Amino acid sequence: MRFAIAFLLLTPLAFSQSASRVASYTFDNTLSGAGGPDLVAVDPANRASFVRDNVFGAERTVYQFGGTPTSQGGLSLNLGNLVNPASYSVEMIFTFTERPNANRRVYDVLERTSDRGLYVNARNLFEFSRLSTGSATINNGTYYHVVFAYSNNIVVLYVNGVQDIRLNTNSLTLEPRRIVNFFLDNTTDTSTQDYSSGRIALLRYYTNALTANEAAELARNPFGSSVGIGPPSLTASGVRNGASFSESNPIAPGAFFSIFGSSLTNATGDWSAAFQNGEAPRRLNGTRVLIGEREAFLSFTSPGQVNAIVPEGVGAGPVSVVVERDGVRSAPVTVQARALNPAFFTYDQRNRRFIAALSADNTAYIAPRDLFGVTTLNGLEVRPARPGEFVIAYGMGMGPTNPPVAPGRIPPPRDSGYPVSGRVQLRFGNVTVNPLYVGLSNFAGVYLVGFQVPDLPNGDYELNLSIDSIQSPTGVVIPVAR
Repeated sequence: MRFAIAFLLLTPLAFSQSASRVASYTFDNTLSGAGGPDLVAVDPANRASFVRDNVFGAERTVYQFGGTPTSQGGLSLNLGNLVNPASYSVEMIFTFTERPNANRRVYDVLERTSDRGLYVNARNLFEFSRLSTGSATINNGTYYHVVFAYSNNIVVLYVNGVQDIRLNTNSLTLEPRRIVNFFLDNTTDTSTQDYSSGRIALLRYYTNALTANEAAELARNPFGSSVGIGPPSLTASGVRNGASFSESNPIAPGAFFSIFGSSLTNATGDWSAAFQNGEAPRRLNGTRVLIGEREAFLSFTSPGQVNAIVPEGVGAGPVSVVVERDGVRSAPVTVQARALNPAFFTYDQRNRRFIAALSADNTAYIAPRDLFGVTTLNGLEVRPARPGEFVIAYGMGMGPTNPPVAPGRIPPPRDSGYPVSGRVQLRFGNVTVNPLYVGLSNFAGVYLVGFQVPDLPNGDYELNLSIDSIQSPTGVVIPVAR
């Protein structure tokens, strides 16, 4: 049953808080987004795909959803705490490709149990659950830029930057589970077939309400606009060791570090296509990181996290860290640097307890058998280490090598590798072992520690590395089983 009570708002809107972009999805062959959780494909008919299409005069990759009225396709998103449930905005670019002159659902906030939400109706006009209808005609096969801003029980719909509906209602307040759906009609209630196939090129969420001027600006430059993006923001506690994520002494030349904050970049991506002449990028997706005035090497950017390698020449002691996005700089924060920062990378599962390691013959991931929920991964067995076998653990921040390699560079091939020049001690549980190799891998910033597993009973054993008396973080282990 559709909601039947509404009051038209006849006075101008006045929102007390500015809108802030918190998630952006551009459908470039992925349902992952910048800043938000992954979208979930609803595709019971197995018709969804990424396709190329002309969107506002430019070729783009878009997400195509499809199905039938009784086997509908679309998208679902669990917003969690991403936005204020009573004050948020949604921006979309989409088109329907079938069922003109029929009711078609665009947006649902009640987990497909009621007709609350945004539709295109049988007259090809936008409407909010029969509460209010717009005047912009919606044609199949034509992309539309749509923004609706909701706050203080007021919703305003903009189509291609022009206000189309203004309505007083509480019908878009997010329910406790905060799961929203796109292009999917109800699974219960009396109306369950208000559906169409279509394509979507852009989806963004903002906490708080966008203004009319912001909606118009977004419509003029939807894929390049910085509306809702403030200056980069971070705190000293958000600058962390790139392997352990510890706040203590996060910076060391040649070591990875991570920055957690907001508005750090406009795009999510890694450095895989950005190396030039074997050197990692100092600018990625419009973002730079400065330690003092030295540019770090960037391996990953997202609005909430940046991963980087510390450049050479950064001395021990307090240092200033700044994030610059498209020429706009954050306020500097001060953190501690030291000469070395040895640490082992770990698997994400089980609170990063298990060190990332492989058998030396590259046939197995060294991990508990059930760590990933599968017995093989990428063609390799998943199993604990065996007493007496040779294992390679992966780490970072182990300092200068002989011969030296500048931070941020891929080491040239060399038969004997690039062993660290510092004094090394390695302990496996309570046993001191002589490592076969501690030095750079064949990739920028990543070190290898090769050793033979001692003859010990089954169990999890802490692996600890000391270089020039600087210890790696404790609490990370290698599992052993006979």
